Amino acid sequence: MNPPLLRPGSRFMPLLLLVLGLFLPWRATAADASDPLQERLDFSDVALNLPARIRDTLAPPRWLPEGERFVYWSVLEPHRDTWVLVDAQRKTQQALLPPESLRAQLTQLLGKPVTLSGFMPFTFTPDAGGIVFSVQGRAFSLGLSDRRVVALAPTEPAALSFAPGNAWSPDGKSLAVHREAGFAVVDAQGKTRVERAGTDDNAWRVPEAAWSPQGRFLAVWREDTRGVHQVPLVDYGSALEKVTWAPYAKTGTPLMRAELHFVAVETGQVVPMPRAETEGYEWFAGWRPDGSEALVLELSRNGKRLDLMAVDPTTGKRRRVLREERPESFVGALDFALDGWSRQVKPLPDLQHFLWMSERDGWRHVYLYDYSGRLVRQVTRGPFPVHGVVGVAPKGDALYVMASAERESPYERVLYRTALKGGDLKRLSPEPGARRVVMSPSTRYFVDGHSTREQPRVWDVTSTDGKQSFRYAKADASALAELHYTPPEALTVKAADGTTQLYGVLFKPWDFDPKKRYPVIDVIYAGPFITVVPWGYVGGGESLIAQSLAQLGFVVMVLDARGTPGRSKAFQDVNYGRVGQTEIPDHVAALKQAGTSRPYMDLERVGIYGHSWGGYFALRGMLTAPEFFKAGYAGAPGALTEEAIINEPNMGLLTENPEGYAAGANEALAGKLQGALKLMHGTSDVNATLSTTMRMAHALVRANKHFDLLIMPGEGHNPNGPASRYYMDDVRRFFLRELGAPR
Repeated sequence: MNPPLLRPGSRFMPLLLLVLGLFLPWRATAADASDPLQERLDFSDVALNLPARIRDTLAPPRWLPEGERFVYWSVLEPHRDTWVLVDAQRKTQQALLPPESLRAQLTQLLGKPVTLSGFMPFTFTPDAGGIVFSVQGRAFSLGLSDRRVVALAPTEPAALSFAPGNAWSPDGKSLAVHREAGFAVVDAQGKTRVERAGTDDNAWRVPEAAWSPQGRFLAVWREDTRGVHQVPLVDYGSALEKVTWAPYAKTGTPLMRAELHFVAVETGQVVPMPRAETEGYEWFAGWRPDGSEALVLELSRNGKRLDLMAVDPTTGKRRRVLREERPESFVGALDFALDGWSRQVKPLPDLQHFLWMSERDGWRHVYLYDYSGRLVRQVTRGPFPVHGVVGVAPKGDALYVMASAERESPYERVLYRTALKGGDLKRLSPEPGARRVVMSPSTRYFVDGHSTREQPRVWDVTSTDGKQSFRYAKADASALAELHYTPPEALTVKAADGTTQLYGVLFKPWDFDPKKRYPVIDVIYAGPFITVVPWGYVGGGESLIAQSLAQLGFVVMVLDARGTPGRSKAFQDVNYGRVGQTEIPDHVAALKQAGTSRPYMDLERVGIYGHSWGGYFALRGMLTAPEFFKAGYAGAPGALTEEAIINEPNMGLLTENPEGYAAGANEALAGKLQGALKLMHGTSDVNATLSTTMRMAHALVRANKHFDLLIMPGEGHNPNGPASRYYMDDVRRFFLRELGAPR
């Protein structure tokens, strides 16, 4: 039912409309002035899209090879809407072209006026004498010396180099390009040197860092999904349904088979590397600096074993360099598969050694090995995690690492310098906050884009020798004043074990009144492979959704419970083999502690929302804490039987841990539902398949538990366009209806 103040025909409606008109800090021009509910929904949606109101440098800066200058796209005065060349040593910046000149040249080449967006990715030409970019689907180059814009033909190698996945060789003589399901190597004049065709279910893919240092060899994957389980995607757009199939490796089903090949550019020979003997996952990790061997990472299917393999590109012969094992837990999981693998191994310039990341002492640290697999020493140590090596001095005697070594700020990632021989870390990031760091090739400078919850991002150029930095850009968040935006409140609580410290935030309405009692929503993700609490000015999806819901009159919590990454191995291993059993108790404990000192939090009206893995946990909250959570909305929920890489490394194989999988199954708990529940799923979802919601719905029906269900035809895992607004409005209306307004 609608809250009393919003019920059509309510005698309070005219008064409410007057109040909203006087005090709402933003009014939707398209909103019906007679519908205050719609105006509240519109305002909540504006809050969801806060990043659109912040002008900031989003495309990452790119350093020129000589190591002292970089280029970035500016969205701020005095160089708004053009590329800027920054000299780190001289502390200067200059527009490559005045904005009006850039627009004029593009308008002349395109034959129509040009509007440049706030996100303009680019790459350098092979000789670094210019940049390549795209406008309205066409590629252009801009010379760094002559400052002239040139239109590129679609087939020119320079134009092809801008397409995602295509890459120049280090010597600039060859370009690897994707061609449908195949690939080709073309020379600088566009002539094809090597080409292989593929099919959708047996395709070729060029990985990152695929070229050997001298450009002699190219590494290419052949990815075979013919044996992988297929998910049906039904098109309901006409009376005659159409079905397509998407490969999806579920828990316990066959994985994709990947085979690495090496292309010798001069001869055209393509040599395969033999596949691993057992099922698992593989990543191409780069080359030894002399190009003598390629480096490949192999993770076992259950995530317990990680091998570093070295491969001779001329023969495909492979050898194991080292093995990292964690029999009682896991070495790598989904976060490793997404991008953690890229930080796992770092070759050193001495040609004989490399750096390796390991949690073997309980914290992620850096270790020094030689290519025979001999451990030389542990380089960093201490009760804190090192997240990765972002730079190595040209002589190899100093390392630059991102770490969370500040005891009072366990999630703050800071750039440090340390010696290869070991020793203390020296902090190089002078200011607090969440940050993006881009090291120069010389390692003499780094770009430090940092922000806090209270301060929008600023971009500094800092010297690694401790000299004074200079600020070249600062995000403009002044448009948020119209929304009366206030950052979330920091929250520190104890986990359900009573000892482990957890961190979170509370979002509040723009017109928050501590004398009122607000219903509470827990926006949850809780997957064991990501953290969601914001530490910078703009957080991720969960933070934006929480901010959006808060503006409807809720206090909203975002928390990182035990089992999430970024801290000690023990902290993450709490839910190993028992995902779904520890997270909700932590969230309930956090909300109860927060409410103890905050009387404005009405813990008799608590809801829970989550999407994807958060959808699984929203269901989990409603089913394992039914007395506490009165309403829950689960969007596109996952399940322990879904994608193998998501579940098996954190749960073990299904055959090894059937009890853990059974304990984490939501369907088995359907009979425990007490509060209001709604589920949403898109019919074309290939991340968390529609079957998870269908099975949950079936279990609820059998248990005679009533629930609401929104099916979104043709939508994927995250509804897009108008469907996205429809979905989020449905979430908003659900909680307004079930939890009510502040009292």
